[in-house]
Amino acid sequence: MRTTLNINDALLDEIKERARTEKRPVTKVINDVLRMGLSSQPTTPQNLRIPTAKVGIKDAYKGMSLNQLYDQIESEDHLRVAEE
Repeated sequence: MRTTLNINDALLDEIKERARTEKRPVTKVINDVLRMGLSSQPTTPQNLRIPTAKVGIKDAYKGMSLNQLYDQIESEDHLRVAEE
């Protein structure tokens, strides 16, 4: 059956290279690669636990985004330097 696909240029280059190396038509390489991909079992994501540590953040900083926190600390540092 004929169909039209949009394939990423880098992937198409890899497919063409594999076809050239194996001396096989591009169509057969694409069919084989798709068949292998469809027959493989999808992997289930594993729960990742990242250990945390208390860093003693000031209550005034709690609930701020990282950008807000950075801006606040930078402005406090600028004021500290200006006072010196």
